[in-house]
Amino acid sequence: MQDIMPPVGADAQLILSYGATGFRIGHGTYETPVLVLPTSTVVWNGQLTIEALAPILNSDPATDVLLIGTGKRHEMIPPELRKELKARGVGVDTMDTGAACRTFNILLGEGRMASAALLLSA
Repeated sequence: MQDIMPPVGADAQLILSYGATGFRIGHGTYETPVLVLPTSTVVWNGQLTIEALAPILNSDPATDVLLIGTGKRHEMIPPELRKELKARGVGVDTMDTGAACRTFNILLGEGRMASAALLLSA
């Protein structure tokens, strides 16, 4: 059998499961929307504003791609927010939360500086 997930550090925030009631990420369980960085996860209020995304925007090292998991269905983000993120050097991609979780794990395994803003899949 061949492993398909590259090795990641002990503090890596692999998303182990997600659903309508929460997330299992790294060694923690969360029942709210979350912001996931490569080595930490924080509770998020679910608002798509520059202020609410500050933990990602102020991360060190800097995030180069932000995945936004919009819940059970894919939703677009406000064009103003996309423009502001781009001006700060952050690429953004929106998708349903399940796809965002899977994509985040792949990017993390590739060593990318990715973050995710995840809404519950209710």
